Amino acid sequence: MLESGADIRFIQQMLGHAKLETTQIYTQVSIRQIKEVHTRTHPAPLALDPELAAELAAELVEEAAEDEDGLADRAGPGIVSA
Repeated sequence: MLESGADIRFIQQMLGHAKLETTQIYTQVSIRQIKEVHTRTHPAPLALDPELAAELAAELVEEAAEDEDGLADRAGPGIVSA
């Protein structure tokens, strides 16, 4: 779940753990995933590769638009989301 993006506090609550340390025992993130995220998001390669920077920027814009659409859907009738 954690590797799919779930918040560790949510997992803690779901498992019924009083202490976050207990949850951490069961939710160790793989080194492979950490390296993958680092490679995709670290700014150094983006400065060297404008195409990669443009691709990441487009992904961020798309995610932001999806987030705004989700908020508008949940706002309901008569409520205007900012």
